[in-house]
Amino acid sequence: MNAKTIGGAIVLVIVLAVGWYAFRLHQETSKWKNAKEIVEESFNKDGAVATIHYVGVIDGPIDKVQAAVWNVEGVSQMVENFKKSDLVKQEGNKKTVLMQLQALNLPLQQYTMEFTLDAPNHRVNFKTIQSQAADLDGSYTLEPSPDGTKTRMTFDVKSTDKIAVPFPAAVIESANREVFVNTVRGVEKSVKAPAPPAG
Repeated sequence: MNAKTIGGAIVLVIVLAVGWYAFRLHQETSKWKNAKEIVEESFNKDGAVATIHYVGVIDGPIDKVQAAVWNVEGVSQMVENFKKSDLVKQEGNKKTVLMQLQALNLPLQQYTMEFTLDAPNHRVNFKTIQSQAADLDGSYTLEPSPDGTKTRMTFDVKSTDKIAVPFPAAVIESANREVFVNTVRGVEKSVKAPAPPAG
């Protein structure tokens, strides 16, 4: 086998691998397109800045939902996309958390995030302190249903790329949608979990 044949075989393997990865990414993207956990959404990307808005309704009272959302250091036990959520420090109503996040089959991202609880307004604000790929600035805002049995959770974030992102906006949108859907599911599961025994 000459060098030209070997080179051609290597190129073919690379093309097939890239094609397979793109196919898998498309499959993952399609899976999250019409998730029932989202009742309202918008996604706009202008250059390096994405503005993202999702609303979900959680079956649970606002006090329990707020406690689950504020348990940011426990998110890796609630939401499958988070591979790590280690509390770095807590001072009053502020928490600093080291997080690792993976969505679709995209590369793992690491963030150091600061979360601030505005309890009277049922809001958790967050911002990036340190990251490699993007800076995030946003919030989760909670609103009780009239009968108090459900909670509307609104997620708003502005994400600013720090590096050139090699993925189309549709893939980034689907990745964010997947994380929000899994967050709604994780919070609802946490709210419905039985309380630990006393003592």
